[in-house]
Amino acid sequence: MKRVISGVIAIPLVLGVVLYGSPLLFFFLVAAIVLVASHEYFSMIANVGMEGFPVEGGVLSFLLLLGFYLGTKFILIFSILFPIVLFAAWFFRENNMRMVLDPIAYTLLGVLYIAGLGGYFLLIHGLEGGSQMIVFLLLLIWAGDVAAYYGGRSLGKHKLLPVVSPNKTVEGAIANVLGTLLAAGLVKFWFFEGFSLTHCLIVAFICGIIGQFGDFSESLIKRSCRVKDSGVLIPGHGGFLDRIDSLLFAGPVFYCYHQLFLGT
Repeated sequence: MKRVISGVIAIPLVLGVVLYGSPLLFFFLVAAIVLVASHEYFSMIANVGMEGFPVEGGVLSFLLLLGFYLGTKFILIFSILFPIVLFAAWFFRENNMRMVLDPIAYTLLGVLYIAGLGGYFLLIHGLEGGSQMIVFLLLLIWAGDVAAYYGGRSLGKHKLLPVVSPNKTVEGAIANVLGTLLAAGLVKFWFFEGFSLTHCLIVAFICGIIGQFGDFSESLIKRSCRVKDSGVLIPGHGGFLDRIDSLLFAGPVFYCYHQLFLGT
């Protein structure tokens, strides 16, 4: 019930901003989600004593997203700050020569993993018909998650990768891909005219697979950090990072597919 209530509140809010909000409002939505997810990431690694630089990581994450929003040249400009800020953070806050690379590396990983991948949604939103593309992608991932959940519970017998995620099954993974394909077909005929049916099904198949890889990647981080969920901010769903882990991988793949096969 908590999962349903959270979905009923969050989904219309997100879809409303995507479809009817200004580009700036959408930027702040993505930035807010990324910064909360970044905080969850640093809290997880701190759970096992792997301290990063959460404040500096948050600032760099915001600047990286701002670069995505303003244009490629700004990404290149802001990227100059990455080594400067991270090494400066160590000089002013650390004194253990045995732990020089650890906080820098963990912070850089968090920034590139969450903000670097999440920024692709700003690129998609900036394309012609970008709002519809994002809704299309969101529905694919949400449909796949629902199909995997119920398919795995009712049919799941063979563990997919138990050392990382004990509850994931082969049957659930197959249901996920089938769910994305079904959603792609329905959405195509419902409102999405940006892609042909063939491209819709191809991108759904790819995102259905790569999205699950994103889910497993975040599960790997959680298991390594010995936590069940990335956070507790979304009742019944865990944290923000738990909800966007598949999207973080599917978004860049979706954008690259568009640029390679559909871009002008």
